[in-house]
Amino acid sequence: MTYLNGLLWTQQSWFEQASSWIDCELHQKDIKRINSIKQLRVRHWSTVLQVPTSLGKIYFKAVVSELAYEAALSQVLSHRYPQCMPQVLAINGEQGWLLMLDGGMTLRDTLKIEDDIKHWENLLPVYAKLQQDCAKYFHEFLELGVPDRRLAILPVRFQQLLMDSETLGLNQPDGLNVLEYQCLQNQTDLLVKLCEQLANFGIPETLHHGDLHDGNIFICDENYSFFDWGDSSISHPFFSLHSTYDCLKKRFKLAKNSFWFERLRACYLEQWAEYETKERLEQAFELAQQLSPIVAALRWLPVLSTMDAIHRNQYMEAVPNLLREFLSTISVR
Repeated sequence: MTYLNGLLWTQQSWFEQASSWIDCELHQKDIKRINSIKQLRVRHWSTVLQVPTSLGKIYFKAVVSELAYEAALSQVLSHRYPQCMPQVLAINGEQGWLLMLDGGMTLRDTLKIEDDIKHWENLLPVYAKLQQDCAKYFHEFLELGVPDRRLAILPVRFQQLLMDSETLGLNQPDGLNVLEYQCLQNQTDLLVKLCEQLANFGIPETLHHGDLHDGNIFICDENYSFFDWGDSSISHPFFSLHSTYDCLKKRFKLAKNSFWFERLRACYLEQWAEYETKERLEQAFELAQQLSPIVAALRWLPVLSTMDAIHRNQYMEAVPNLLREFLSTISVR
């Protein structure tokens, strides 16, 4: 599907089709819609609708076919972990449609009222426990279509990425230059070595959210729940803090050596104490932080594939910048 199909989100015929499906699902559940459906957000790869009902606000999300697994994955997670997932009412797996109850206020909106980084200290253990339990079901998640980015296959994915000159933006403004590209090619053996080293720790690969920032976390009655699993994959769990750290840098203006980064890392790693010693967990975490820009770059591929060349140019910096980050992390080895 190209971005041209993404324009469906703004077409009246698509809106009517989605509204009809929503009304049908609500009717089957004896929920009454009490006002018109409102389109809250339109992205190249997704859209969100708000539905006022007798149960309060209900939300509908549609994604491009490349991310359609998000609906089925969200439904499974909602049923299995209701304490940390919004309640999913219905899905259309083929269309990539998802209907769910209001999950509460996002952490991002909460932080506008109470600018407290300690929320992360409270929620990261919850997320870690979720990851640990999900490790039992990763084969099931793969069958749902969740991308496979486990350590054993990551070097292959990296080599495939290096063959995609369009995504790399070779010799284009904001893209990679020839020297950067050559440096990346020279690091393929090192990447294999890093993956093997990380795999040698006794930490199970599992569900990795892929975009764990304050806009994808709800707070309701002091409980945290996680949503927007469209960037998820099966990979090393410690990769998840890459986007979290980026979020914290922007939100709280934290330096790389911030006390809070160390504290939150310790808070998260404590939950993995049954797998490795504290020292080895810290070693694994550092390896994961070196590799995490590669995994973050790979999550862009399904999204970029939905766009035509003109709209891809708007995101030209995304993958090259992450690959530059990878180069910077290995340069200090």
